[in-house]
This record gives sequence, structure tokens and C-alpha cells, in this order.
Amino acid sequence: MLFHCVLSSLLVFVFTATVPAQQKPTFCHDLDCPNFTTVQSFKDYELRKYDALKWVATNVTTMEYTDDINREMFMRLFYYISGNNSAAMKIPMTAPVLRTVIHGQGPTCEATFITHFMIPHNMQTNTPTPTDPKAYLVTLPGKNFYVKSFPGRPSDQDNVEKVEELAQEIGNPNLYLDNYYFTAGYDGPYAIHRHNEVWLESTSAGSRMLG
Repeated sequence: MLFHCVLSSLLVFVFTATVPAQQKPTFCHDLDCPNFTTVQSFKDYELRKYDALKWVATNVTTMEYTDDINREMFMRLFYYISGNNSAAMKIPMTAPVLRTVIHGQGPTCEATFITHFMIPHNMQTNTPTPTDPKAYLVTLPGKNFYVKSFPGRPSDQDNVEKVEELAQEIGNPNLYLDNYYFTAGYDGPYAIHRHNEVWLESTSAGSRMLG
């Protein structure tokens, strides 16, 4: 079964119509979020083109992604935007909390999990650097992603199942990369009406594995 070795994570975001890159989607609420354009809409998913953006990130490689690890990684980035940075300044929260899940190799089936906070659009240049050595700045290049949206408060296994559903709906394994995927969360922990998404990178338009 596709992705059967990998634990999943967070994510959020529901959308069906075309969104120009200049327009902020409603699921971003009042927060900065990535610019994208919907390339093509399908019955249960869509293909989006995302612009390149700078993020602050932290990562771990493990066989078991626990709630404690998830909390530690989130707080490491939260401390960065709260002032643990080279400018000792507070940085506005953005959306989503983006997580990359990269499938491990071999029988141990370890996976690498990378949690990202987007840097606000007006701070994409001259961005303060993290003071925590386990946090770092990274620019994710512009890419095309197949995106599946769904409601609720998903568990790790729910996210894995949604990735598998998305792969089945795309129908052609040559059209996407299956060695990693994204989850993303746009809502706070106490939100009632939540939006969730999983992303698979399209192999078209010069898409490549994250570096």
C-alpha cells in the first residue's frame, strides 16, 4: 500500500475555485499565506502552482513521529517568531503550518519530518535568522502540487489515507512524486470548522524533489 510505512501529520485548507496569486483565500483568515494559482480543478482534487517562498523550518528523522516530537518542533518555530531570532523581534504568525514527510529507505522505514512556518511576505528579504541551531531558513522553490482537501480534525493515519486516496484519484503514478508529501494546517488548535489538505508534487513543469 502506498505510504504504508510513513506517519503523517497536520494540515488544513479547502478550496475549489481558481485563486489568483494576488488574492488571499478565505481559509488563510487574516494571516499571510502562500500565493498560488489553480491550474486545473478535478472532481475531488486540484492542481495548483505555488510561488517560491522563504520559510523557517526544523526537522527530525524518526521511526515514530509522536505528539511530543510534533509539539517540540512547533514550539521551536513559535519561539523563533516570538523573538528567538537575530533581530530579537516578534514576527507575525502566518499560515499554514506546513509539514513535509519524506519516506525513509530500507527495512527500518524511518522518515524525515520537516515543519515550516512561512516568513511574512514583507520579510522575505533581510529575514532575521533563528538563534536556535535546530531551526533554519529555507526557500522552497515554486512548484506544482496536486492538492486534496477534506474537513475535520485528522489523525496521522487519516492524513496517510488521504494521500493514498489522492494518488488513486490522480490515477497515473508517473504524474506525481511518491517519495514525499506535504500536509498543511491553517487553523488554530481550538477551531471548530477546520480545513485540511494533503499535497503531492506534480512531475510536470520542472517539479523536483525538495533539497
